[in-house]
Amino acid sequence: MEKTKEQMLIEKLRKAGHKTRMGMRPCMPPIPGMRPPMMPGMGPHGPGMHHPPLCKGPIEGRPPMGAPMFPREMLLLALLEENENGVRQKDIAEKIGINASSLSEQIDRLEQDHYLERQANPEDRRSTLIVLTEKGKARAYEVLDERQKAAADFCGKLTEDEKDALIHLLDKLLAG
Repeated sequence: MEKTKEQMLIEKLRKAGHKTRMGMRPCMPPIPGMRPPMMPGMGPHGPGMHHPPLCKGPIEGRPPMGAPMFPREMLLLALLEENENGVRQKDIAEKIGINASSLSEQIDRLEQDHYLERQANPEDRRSTLIVLTEKGKARAYEVLDERQKAAADFCGKLTEDEKDALIHLLDKLLAG
């Protein structure tokens, strides 16, 4: 399925957001009995050393298997739909812009829910390929339709010329 201009914009905006976050230190979940490290910068009482914020919300707890999909899982299905022969987990992580080990939980959930499966890589016996099942292909098409509608809604206020200009500007920001 060919990407619309709106979908390209959303993808580039996501990449730009990821690129701007790369230099930031992520928040850390609390470790019992251990104080978070001190960091230089602007703390609650002005410049100096302060503790970074702790993670809260959905990062600390994950829904059980069979629960509704996370956006990253929907992105994973859409990505796998483009590659019917399967993709290595490392390649998926690079494409999405995350650590390969961070992807394992989503892959496990989708495999347990029968949306995808792991298969031996015929070109490299040391790796496995992530492949959509028939159920996964059907859901991937639904996800692609949902993403296309959301992208069109999001970009609906822009003219075609503005969309072209924004794509050009995002390409310029993302280059090098």
